[in-house]
Amino acid sequence: MNCRRCGAELHPEQKVCIQCGERTAAGGKFDVEEETHWRPSARQIQIVGAIVAVVILALILYKALHVVPPETVARNWFDAMLSRNFSKARTCITPKFDQDLTSKMMDMRALADMWLDDTNSYSASPRFGPPSYDRPNDPRRARIKIELRSPTGEIIREITLEMSRIGRAWKIDKAT
Repeated sequence: MNCRRCGAELHPEQKVCIQCGERTAAGGKFDVEEETHWRPSARQIQIVGAIVAVVILALILYKALHVVPPETVARNWFDAMLSRNFSKARTCITPKFDQDLTSKMMDMRALADMWLDDTNSYSASPRFGPPSYDRPNDPRRARIKIELRSPTGEIIREITLEMSRIGRAWKIDKAT
C-alpha cells in the first residue's frame, strides 16, 4: 500500500505516513466522494404522471360504474342495525323505508332492538337468501329473505327485504 500524497510505501496497519504525515485508511483517512442527488428526468416525470392519472381514472370509473349487489347492501344494513350503527344503516335505505316505519309508529332503533332480542335470547344468527329479481336482464327491484336461526336450525324470525335499484345503488324500501 502506498501513501496517496507522496507515494511512499506504507505498512497496512500504519496510521500515518512517516515521510509526509498524511493520515492513512488505517488512521481514519477516507476519500469521501461528493454526494450527488438523483433527479428524475422530464420523461420519467411524464411516465409517472400518466400512470397516476390512469390509476385515478380507473378508480373513478370503478366507483361510478360499480353496482354493489343487493345481497351485500342487505348484509351491510343488517350488520349496521345489529351493531346499532344507525348512521351507516341509513345509507342503505330509501326515504320510503323511514316513512313506512313512522306510519307503523316504529323507528330503526325499535326494529334493531327486536332483532337483537331474537339474536341474544335464542343465540340466533342470520342467514341471507339469494336475491330474487323482478327482471333478470335489467333488474329494478329485488327481494332478499333473512332468516334468524337458532343453533339447532330452528327459524326464529323471517325478514323479507324489498329493495329498489336507484341509479347504480341498491336501497332497501321495506322490511317485513
